[in-house]
Amino acid sequence: MVSVNADLWPHQQKLVARGTFDLINRQAVPLSEVHLRMRVRDTKWIALSVSGARLAKDYPAFQYRIYRFARPLVPGATARVAFTTVYQQVGFRNGGNDTRVVDNGTWVDNIALLPTIGMDRERLLHDPAARRRNGLPPELHPAKLEDLAATRFNIFHSDWVKTDITLTTDAAQTPVAPGTKLIDTIKGGRRTARFISEVPIQNFFSFQSARYVERHLRHNGVDLAVYYDAQHAWNVDRMLADSAHALDTYQSDFGPYQFSHMRIVEFPNYVTGAVSYAGTFPYSEGLGFIANLSRPGSIDYIQQGVGHELAHQYWGNQAVPAAMQGASMLDESLAQYSAHIVMEKFAGRDQARRFLQAELDQYLFFRGAGVTAEVPLARVEGADSIAYQKGPVVLYRLRNVLGSDRVNAALRRYLDRFRFRSAPYPRSLDLIAEFRRGASPAENQLITDLFEKITLYDIRTTAAHVRSMGDGRYETTLTVEAHKYYGGGSGKETEAPLAEGIDYGLFKAGPGRGALAPNDVLAVRRMPVRSGIQQIKIVSVAKPTYGGADPYHLLIDRNSEDNIIPVAE
Repeated sequence: MVSVNADLWPHQQKLVARGTFDLINRQAVPLSEVHLRMRVRDTKWIALSVSGARLAKDYPAFQYRIYRFARPLVPGATARVAFTTVYQQVGFRNGGNDTRVVDNGTWVDNIALLPTIGMDRERLLHDPAARRRNGLPPELHPAKLEDLAATRFNIFHSDWVKTDITLTTDAAQTPVAPGTKLIDTIKGGRRTARFISEVPIQNFFSFQSARYVERHLRHNGVDLAVYYDAQHAWNVDRMLADSAHALDTYQSDFGPYQFSHMRIVEFPNYVTGAVSYAGTFPYSEGLGFIANLSRPGSIDYIQQGVGHELAHQYWGNQAVPAAMQGASMLDESLAQYSAHIVMEKFAGRDQARRFLQAELDQYLFFRGAGVTAEVPLARVEGADSIAYQKGPVVLYRLRNVLGSDRVNAALRRYLDRFRFRSAPYPRSLDLIAEFRRGASPAENQLITDLFEKITLYDIRTTAAHVRSMGDGRYETTLTVEAHKYYGGGSGKETEAPLAEGIDYGLFKAGPGRGALAPNDVLAVRRMPVRSGIQQIKIVSVAKPTYGGADPYHLLIDRNSEDNIIPVAE
């Protein structure tokens, strides 16, 4: 149990937290000591104690303490940590001033407010030059995928907890935290709300407060809500509708949503982005609240953002990956892919196509930059372009080949196996094994190429000619040159034989970066492609003006701009 009583003073930019949390020795041997630290320099502990233990070492400059138990904590035994902390920046800095606790739009999480248990990679040197100066390897890597000992820890380096959070703020503001709200009272110019978690959550939660307006939508037993600045109401109804669409899709495809509420909570655009805590999503004003999507052909990135954060209630808040290579494939790639599925279902395949092309372009751009050695998706080492951009393209292609039913069944099996489970936590290989169930040899090779290799394609349509068949139909001949490559971490590429099925399409309008109406799509056919030059013939009932290979950008194609070309007589 984690209990926190937080007093927020917005005008003073000050937050005081008092509380307790329990430590359980889950090791097979007695625990002689425990390490505690603060992860944010603006937070100071005023009081800190561990039941049954005394302070053995104190490093005030780093706010790092070691407590030693009078009697070692035996396996399964519990010790209680009690703390009082103050989060406040005093004075002004030359740069990097605090923007978490502000007059109208506070967003602080427990990482900034509560003591953290133990040491982790975050506090180690990361700068390659500094590491070299200290005789360390220049790059700091997570545990290898083969290191089964690393499955003892998840990406939060915590366990499932129950939370009891009380947040007090100014009477004019609305306090928000994860959990079911039990009380909400105003007294003496202060407003207090108490939230208790309905189900176990990860030790990762937030505290927010501002002068919010609330809008609610009761949808299939879940209270969907948006907390927003009164001046930023333009897209609130869209956010509620997008939340309902995503919720319906995920419950149908993946399984039950675990909470009775879902809250999108605006914060100022000092940082851009969003975070998915348990049932509560802090969401930057610049990510959607002040977006203008009125221009014809605009991509609804609000729908994608809402879908992504809600998907994290499954990928990261139900099944939590091990802290090792491949972790961000199991949360960020799956969340981004899930949002694409919602976009395709409710905004159309064309919107999904345009978003996929943008994802592909970003991945290829960062790949070309070559800042670090590239690894396959199954071994992705951070929340980077491989996880965010390449991941959804890979999963989307897998769905296109295996079919949505098989992919959803694999995702449900994975969730059923790891939902709310403690160690050992899942590896990317656990999900890949579910994809392989019942797969043919060709499908297994594709899965290997997608997840365990760096696979690239060069697909070019070099000519497209159409002729009338005399019966109202038209035959289009596409000349396509295709190549497949396996990449190495250093950027070296080796050509590999290509013999796969891909999509070819005929269109009445060019499916470039603009919108493409459904009636502009004349034909999309799955047909083989092989290395070298080949001709593909497709029959349509109307005369096309554009045609080519991989029109929906399902392949990791090094240049997706040359897939579709004008059709000549």
